[in-house]
Amino acid sequence: MATHPDGFRLEGPLAAAQSTGPRTVLYEGPVRGLCPFAPRNSNTMAAAALAAPSLGFDRVIGVLVADRSLTDMHVVDVELSGPPGPTGRSFAVHTHRENPAEPGAVTGSATVTAFWRSLLAPGPGLLSAFSCAPHAGAEGGMSQGPGAPPRPSVYHERQRLELCAIHALNNVLQQRLFSQEAADEICKRLAPDCRLNPHRSFLGTGNYDVNVIMAALQGLGLAAVWWDRRRPLSQLALPHVLGLILNLPAPVSLGLLSLPLRRRHWVALRQVDGVYYNLDSKLRAPEALGDEDGLRAFLGAVLAPGLCQVLVVVTKEVEEKSSWLLTD
Repeated sequence: MATHPDGFRLEGPLAAAQSTGPRTVLYEGPVRGLCPFAPRNSNTMAAAALAAPSLGFDRVIGVLVADRSLTDMHVVDVELSGPPGPTGRSFAVHTHRENPAEPGAVTGSATVTAFWRSLLAPGPGLLSAFSCAPHAGAEGGMSQGPGAPPRPSVYHERQRLELCAIHALNNVLQQRLFSQEAADEICKRLAPDCRLNPHRSFLGTGNYDVNVIMAALQGLGLAAVWWDRRRPLSQLALPHVLGLILNLPAPVSLGLLSLPLRRRHWVALRQVDGVYYNLDSKLRAPEALGDEDGLRAFLGAVLAPGLCQVLVVVTKEVEEKSSWLLTD
């Protein structure tokens, strides 16, 4: 990364580094050694280290260059090379980015606009680093091959921003009853005096917590009951259950790159015409799980690693009588 010396905000030993000429290399070495002393000038390099977990912060090399000619821009060059092939030559990629910047500014003028538009874009991009999936939209029905027997119409919303909680609610209810605006209103009711609401993302992209889901269902006369993972799934009285909402870890990606990170994701399961479906908003279409045995097999698989939580969606009457649970 190169810019005018006034564009750096350096700490520790790097703070004393001097630009001795028109172009001076202030640091060249592992990104791990750079980040603590240039936290505001090493974001791209840190992202590269996260995007390449086999290299990490110790094997991704960062270079910080003070260039007095770059008075109105930040320049970032990314070079990637692989091991030599049979011919002795290596696969290599080189990208060059010039971001206009005010003199002395740490952040380029296009950074905030590009970041925000990438969140709002309907297609893949940086959006997928902050949401559960890069696709947007809603589908009612399932894809099927020619000549296949007709399948029931299954309501299935696809992912947008960080709205998986809303999609899970609408998918489990099999109709669009909740919107981002409705969820935001619930957040305000839950924490009316908080400037930064603890029940959603401060970016305004969603990421609603379980309190929002439970409050939304209560407003419809329904209830969400936590499933104790220590219970055998045979005790789940499925005929009395409207549907299930799962909370499980999901991978994070930066464009086409998968990052070694996990975020929580809400997923709905619901029976339609005798068949249980996985209505994960990350899927292109509903995934048929089969009958009760198929559903229990699916639940057993996602519960086995110990990272999944399950909400059982029932009516108030079923909740009060605990008839969603077989105790015999």
